[in-house]
Formats: sequence, C-alpha cells, structure tokens
Amino acid sequence: MALFDRLTGANCSTYDALALSAAKVAIHNFRWQYATLILFNPTAFCGVDVFIKSYKKCFLIGQSTFNTWVVENTRQFVLFLSDGIDLIAFLEWLKSQRFNNTGRYIIICNSLSQLTCDEDQAVRLLWEYRISNVVLIKFNATRRPVGLTYFQDGDCRNSPPIELKHWTNCTQLNDIGQCQQMFPLKFKNLHQCPLIASTFEQKPYMTLKNGIPEGADGYLLRTIVQALNASLIVMTPKLGTGWGKLEENGTWSGSLSDVYYDWANFSMTSASVTLHRFRYFQMSKDYNTVTLGWVTHPSNKEPSLFKLLRPYSTEAVIFLCLVFLFILFVALLLKSKHWTKIRNKLNVGEPPEGILFHSWEICMGMPASKLPNNPILLYFVLLWIINCFMLRTLYQVYLINSIQADIRIDSISKVEDAIALGYPFGGGLALKDFFIDYPLIYNNYKNIESHQIYPTMVNMSQGMKFVIAMNLESTKAFLKEPSRKLHILPREIVKSPTVLFFKKYSWLADSIDSILTTLFESGIVLKIFKDNTFTPCKDDEDAPSPITLDDYAGCFMILAGGWITCCLFFVIEKYYFMKKVKNKK
Repeated sequence: MALFDRLTGANCSTYDALALSAAKVAIHNFRWQYATLILFNPTAFCGVDVFIKSYKKCFLIGQSTFNTWVVENTRQFVLFLSDGIDLIAFLEWLKSQRFNNTGRYIIICNSLSQLTCDEDQAVRLLWEYRISNVVLIKFNATRRPVGLTYFQDGDCRNSPPIELKHWTNCTQLNDIGQCQQMFPLKFKNLHQCPLIASTFEQKPYMTLKNGIPEGADGYLLRTIVQALNASLIVMTPKLGTGWGKLEENGTWSGSLSDVYYDWANFSMTSASVTLHRFRYFQMSKDYNTVTLGWVTHPSNKEPSLFKLLRPYSTEAVIFLCLVFLFILFVALLLKSKHWTKIRNKLNVGEPPEGILFHSWEICMGMPASKLPNNPILLYFVLLWIINCFMLRTLYQVYLINSIQADIRIDSISKVEDAIALGYPFGGGLALKDFFIDYPLIYNNYKNIESHQIYPTMVNMSQGMKFVIAMNLESTKAFLKEPSRKLHILPREIVKSPTVLFFKKYSWLADSIDSILTTLFESGIVLKIFKDNTFTPCKDDEDAPSPITLDDYAGCFMILAGGWITCCLFFVIEKYYFMKKVKNKK
C-alpha cells in the first residue's frame, strides 16, 4: 500500500473535488521539467493522495532542508492547508528557505467553513509575502470548488480576490485552452503607481535633465514605464556611485545597492553581466549588448619624413624603387668596360652624353632639351615622358592630403603590450571578474570608480600612460568632443548582454520582460539605441590641419641627402681624375 493511501483519513473524500481541480490546473500550467514542491500539514493531509495520483509528475513532499540547487530550481508549489494559520506557517517557511516567491502557487484550503478559509485574509497575506502568481482553491458558499486570484488595484495595493476568468470552462467543460490560462500575467497595469528606477549619468546611455531620463537607456526606460502605466521616479545611488559592486565586507554599493536594499524596483545602467551580479540579482531578458574593451592614450604620430611615401602603397614603393635601381644600373653599365665590349661586338654607336642626366630632368618635370633622331629611341623617350608625368601628377594630388593628415602608429595592439611597457591598468571593479583566469591582469588590476573614469580619459588624452577597461560606446561619446584623442585597442574584452537588474525575486520581472520582448522584436530598442549612439567618430585619426615646416622634413632630408651624395661623388671623381692624370705623367 502506498504511503498516501495509508495517510488518507476516512472523511477526506469531501475534499477530493478540490484536489482534482488543483491537479487539472497543475497539469496544464506547471512545467514538467521542474519538480513541484508539495506542502501539507500532517494533521490535515486530505486531498494529497488524490492530487498525486492525478498529477503523475515529478514532485517533492514535505518541509525539509533543501540544498541551494533545489531551492533555486523549484518554481512551482502546491500547498494543502486547513486555515489561515497554516498559510502563515507555510509562507514563513518558504521565505526562510528563500524559495522563489514569483513561481506558480496552487493553494488548496481544505475547509468547509468560509471563516477558516477567508480569501480576503489570504490575499492580504500573499501580498505581504510578495506572492502574486497564485490560484487559491476553496469551496464557495454552495460547496462548489472555485479558483481565486488577485491583481494590483488603483490604490497600489492588492485587489479583492476575484474568481479566475476561465475557471468554469476549465474545471467543468474540460477546455484545455482555457485551462492553460490560469496564471495570467500580473502587473501589466500599475495604475500610475510609483515605479522607482536606479541609474546614473553615463553618456550615451543615460543623461538626467531635471530628473527626466534621456539617452539610449533613458528613452527606453520611459517607454517601459509608459507601457506599464506607472509613475516613474528616478534615483541615483544612495551608497557609492556607478553600476554597483560587491564590497569586501559583503555589502553592495552603487546602483545595485538600491535594488538589493529595496530602495528601488530595478537598476538600469547598461551594466555588463558578471558572476557576482548573476548570483545576487534577478535579470531581465537582454535587450542590447555592451562592448567592453581596453582604452589608452593616443598612439604616437608617424614621423613627418614618411609622409612623402604615404601616397603610394607598399607594392608601388617597391616597384618604383626597382625602376630607379634599374635606371641606375643601366647608367653604371654604360660607363663600365663591359658596355664597351658589348658595343664593339654588337657594332652599336656611343650613347649620347648625359643620357642619365636628361632622363632625370624629364622625370622632375623639366623640359627635354634634347631628343634623339632615331624614331625608336624617340618613341621610347616619349613613353618615358608620359610615365614620369603620370607618376608625378598622381603623386602630387595625393601628397597634399598626406601632408595635412597625421597618421598614428599603433604601438600597443593588446593589453599585454601595455603591461610589457610598464603601463598601469584597471577599470570598474566588477569587470575584474572577467580576468579571473588571467592572474597577470587579475592580481594587478586597479579599481577605477565610475566618477573617476571621465577624468582618467581626459588625462589619457593628454598623454597619461594608463590602460582602462571600459564600455567602448562611452569612449566613442567622449571622442565626439573636439581635440580629444584616445587609442582603442583592437582586441575586445567581451561583448556582454545588457539587462535590467531586479532583486531576487521580483514580481515585476515577468511584466517588464514581456514589454522588452515586444519592443525588441519590433525593432524599437535598436532604433532608440542607434538614434542616441550613432555618430561618426574618428578615434585615432587627425583631421586635416595646415601644412607646417615640419611637414617638409622629408623633402629637406632628401634634398640634403642629394647634396651630400653629389659632394661625395664629386670628391670620388676628383680623386680618380687626379690619380689618372698623375699616372699619365
């Protein structure tokens, strides 16, 4: 004989109808992958056996000490009680064990007396214990099972208990579709009741103007509150500043502390998801992403002398160098003894004097003072003139822009490069969780409070050697201001989903998740984000500036190099000429 068969009392058949109705609601509304916790008073266990036989799904029975995994993954409950005292005892125990108060609850009151099963008292208790997804099953005055629930009314309190809309069609007509709607979404209409959101100013996500939120998160927040028909109250962190972090003494600070200590309903700060935040708070559905990366001071400018080579790509520079080396090789060959032997064998005349000099004249744009009479050589010279003209013209066109713009050299491409150079590094303390597997970064990470991030960026733009981990959208917003330069390292830290943070367990989460899903699928979230963040930003490139004397450094170096080379060759030629004259004597 089964245990619940032995426990069944002789007069319990009176309450079988309540248990059967509860089983029907549970079958069509409880998720089968979760175990259902069944609680009952050992002195009044009527209907438990009937419910279990009808439900036939995984369940847990009794009040015990459950491990954390069971507590966090139990989201559906069935309570058998005989009066309000049992209800208080069960609610206190559930609260002490930290079970999910936003789960689905079926409460069966096994009593024929309307006084011992007072639905008004039960609803007030459920409101105080923050349990809203509930079906209270009891006998009505005609001893017929009835399912009751409650909503929030215009006084920002619980409404009187009301019968479920689909109760009769489900329990009497066995309409499965109606049975699946026993837990309607609560808190869709807050009747202009206050909704407190904790946040802080953070461009481009949130700006506060006379208490009115603006920015990507600000406009989204106002849309959510309007959809809930609530009255928005915006607050900034009471304890500390910024997103919020877990302090060493176990307390929370920042915006998350407002939620943790029940000063706010939720926190909206575009904060990344970290281990501690996931463990201590309930999160909404993600509605966007935030990219975290490393930012440091502007990289060094490219030396001015390299501006002369910038109009050409690397391949073009190599090709031109080979052309000039070939011309030099031909000129040296014409002056060598080998050319005399080749010319005698091929019976070729002496080349014109100064052919190399005239070639350079044409290349530099000077008029050709001499042209060959031979048609083949003449065509060759004309092709050389066209080639030099095209090279020189295109080069001059692009050279102006090259001289006016400063290109920066990315000497630091990853945070390891900065560490090797001795740079200090850090950022928000919560971001430190991402580097727990990298001891070099984790053990030397410096905490930068949220109110210190902006001054740190200003100092870095002026050359301070530091690498900060931060939100890249905030960096780009900083760079929109004129005369600000920072270097964003190419390698990102992480792309984290952005969510709203609630206290575990918040009965507002489901309603806000429903709104966020609708806004996200309709593209409104993305539209709001783009309208408030999209601005062309050149974070590592300088705008055109007037040409200065320093921009001609490369020209002067080439000119000086040419003079030095000419003088060197003049000395060498003079030396060999004097040596040759001396040998003749």
